Amino acid sequence: MPTSPHTPDELRRGPFLGSVARHNGLLTQKQLRSRAWRRLFADVYASATIPDSLELRIRAAQLLLPAGAVISETAAAFVHGADIRRRNEGLDVTVTVPRDLPFHPRAGLTIRHAELLPEDSETVAGIPVTTPIRTAFDIARRTAVRGNLTEHVVAADALTCKGLFTPGDLAAYACRERFRGWRGIRQVDQVAAHTEPLTESPGETRVRMRIVLAGLPRPQAQVDIRTPGGAFIGRADLAYPELRVVIEYDGAWHDSQRVHDAARRNRMREAGWQVYVYTSRDLRPGDPTIVRQMRALFPTK
Repeated sequence: MPTSPHTPDELRRGPFLGSVARHNGLLTQKQLRSRAWRRLFADVYASATIPDSLELRIRAAQLLLPAGAVISETAAAFVHGADIRRRNEGLDVTVTVPRDLPFHPRAGLTIRHAELLPEDSETVAGIPVTTPIRTAFDIARRTAVRGNLTEHVVAADALTCKGLFTPGDLAAYACRERFRGWRGIRQVDQVAAHTEPLTESPGETRVRMRIVLAGLPRPQAQVDIRTPGGAFIGRADLAYPELRVVIEYDGAWHDSQRVHDAARRNRMREAGWQVYVYTSRDLRPGDPTIVRQMRALFPTK
């Protein structure tokens, strides 16, 4: 009868360094290769009973950071409470390392080398991360494929929605003399101009940016919709009040939320508003639905 894998209690709570576990006599190399453990990065493991997640990967990456290095970009946004990933997006973690500090690449880790001053980082829940504004700044500088800034704005929207900084703060931050000549610096101002702190989900940002990048007017975010008599019906994700048009994004809601939203939208229609509802299917690359329908509202555009 096969024996159960050796699983010391102190190693079952979170990620750990395999080399340290071996040095302390807790596991052998052979035991580390058993089904009891999940290999997250080179020399970093966790109990296979712990579900794999971005949070677990961030905690694992933290064990590898040299002094002065921090978690950054999408993973840092997650630590700050803004999950900006697309559905089924991978669990890779980006870390930023001071320019003069060597750090060997590892599968699953994206390594950036950049200047890091004390003002650029902080510790959140024990994790060293770039500050919210530095996080948005770094994402805003990423190469934009065919000029599409949508995912850059998703990050800025999510972080400003939490009140961590304003679009003006981001634009001013990028103007600091220390950043002169940095890659992608001119793009940050464009991202700040598109940022809308009232946006409450990445899906709303993606719908808005699909409209704006088509050259159409930017819809207002979080608009109160009322009956002709002034009674409050609900708040629209996006709207063109002058056209009495509501634009909504439906994420992966539970059935009870869908029932509530359907009733709310029906009341909006009764009050004389056109209501357009989009999902992730409408945001697939090349799907023309959103732009076609919105462009019909502005025939001269």
